[in-house]
Amino acid sequence: MTDRIQFAVNSWIFGTAPLEEVVPRVARIGFDAIELVGEPDQYDVTHVGRLVADHGLRISSICGMHPGPTPGDLRLLSHPDAAERIRGIDYVKRCVDMTAALGARSVLVVPSLVGQPATLVSREDDIKVATEALAVTGAYAQANDVLITIEPINRYEVGLIFSLADAIAMAEAVDNPCVRVMGDTFHMQIEEADGLPNAFRRAGGYWLQHVHVADNTRQAPGMGTMPWREILRALHDIDYQGLMSLEPLPRGASPYEARQGRIPPAKQDAELEFGLDFLRDSQEQALIAAGRRTVVETA
Repeated sequence: MTDRIQFAVNSWIFGTAPLEEVVPRVARIGFDAIELVGEPDQYDVTHVGRLVADHGLRISSICGMHPGPTPGDLRLLSHPDAAERIRGIDYVKRCVDMTAALGARSVLVVPSLVGQPATLVSREDDIKVATEALAVTGAYAQANDVLITIEPINRYEVGLIFSLADAIAMAEAVDNPCVRVMGDTFHMQIEEADGLPNAFRRAGGYWLQHVHVADNTRQAPGMGTMPWREILRALHDIDYQGLMSLEPLPRGASPYEARQGRIPPAKQDAELEFGLDFLRDSQEQALIAAGRRTVVETA
């Protein structure tokens, strides 16, 4: 891999702000890429691709949203009803199409409803149904040279896949090289009992293809207590090939407020800039600790 991991920001944290406003903000702050909300019907991919390129950015990935923004739009791969499940599969396929058209690398999928920590039949049955649905979407992704990454969410928000080990077990059951996993540091600090660096090392660079980033407070990295140098060292040690995509929220804000566009832009941009600078500095320190960089003395 290159010596340095690159950094993106997830567009869902900007809520209802149009991309024509968001992309210049992201570029000014200094990100390498942007991760787009998985709402294929909202985008003209030609316009979006040009907009992002004109600002010196690239699109890292597409963030699947489960459920969708309107009532009844479940997008649920674990639904016991075949018709509902097919709607979820079709949604993921459209996200794959969008990913391929924009030259992005992956689309993340949550196989259960975010915000509903319950199962529909049983955890075992729901996982079986979701795995079968992922096999269908994985084959479609493979045909389009796109990765699907399964995202674990903490047990207080979903009912199926909580940890990296859970996600890897599901991906292994699918048995398709285009179905991998991703991590989310906020959720991981709840679920990974022996810490994030150990969890990343166990997952390894083959399975782990994307990482969402926020501190333990869900604020920007450096505004909480997570051991970022050790996290970055672990990612380098496993030869991590993906990006780290920031999705922090200012203190006191909720994901639902963010999706409604109720976070002041100036406050949000200042915290994103702080977090990005903090991660880049932490990465340099991690590389020095790993012996991949030396400290340059200045007079």
